[in-house]
Amino acid sequence: MPAINKVNLKSKKESLKTLMKKRANIQIALALGFLLLNFVLFFVTKKVAYIPLILIPFMVISVFIWSRGFCGWACPRAAFLERFMKYISLNKPVPKWMQSLWVSALIFIVLISRVTYVGFTKGLLAAGFLLCIVPTIGALLVAWYSPKTWCAICPTGTLMKFVDLATKRFKVRKNSCTSCGICDNACLMSIEVSKLPQHSFINEPNCTQCGLCVAACPTCSLELPQSTKKPQEISKKVAV
Repeated sequence: MPAINKVNLKSKKESLKTLMKKRANIQIALALGFLLLNFVLFFVTKKVAYIPLILIPFMVISVFIWSRGFCGWACPRAAFLERFMKYISLNKPVPKWMQSLWVSALIFIVLISRVTYVGFTKGLLAAGFLLCIVPTIGALLVAWYSPKTWCAICPTGTLMKFVDLATKRFKVRKNSCTSCGICDNACLMSIEVSKLPQHSFINEPNCTQCGLCVAACPTCSLELPQSTKKPQEISKKVAV
């Protein structure tokens, strides 16, 4: 490898390391905020249950800009699971069947149907409380096996997943790769990045753009997206 390439590689690795440190700090703050909000919800006032009803529309809108970046960078529950639950979890790969779109779609339909019914019969506050408590209990129950298992079937994440598929926003770009598998081990969603085609975009529905695979790649063959253009449009430029 030419010296200039080695210098560029080192510089890029340092930039990614700094970026991941920022992400870690953001997640720790979000995880602590998640704990605080749950304390307020159960011991102070249930009015904080309005928060998910307010945030969900903005989360869905964010897909048009950052794909599922919200899930990987700004979700308080996901941050709590990743930063704290890993210490008591078996830290196994996310089960294959739980990565299925059909499974997450079924859970989405069941929960949203119930939330809608509660909203019409008992009011928005009760619906918001259900949106807070059910996902949290579900996340804690499955986190013993893998910290981010819930993120594969999260109802809100599922909604964002389908919007992302419809808008065809790309996530991580894969260039020339040695298929060493280090990125596979780094991915908390158990996506086998090394097995995906080279010079392609990783459009796996469960990819949350956390960047852990990008930072783990020893040759910097993976890149986080720098725009929200469709993969087809970018592919044309790559071909040129």
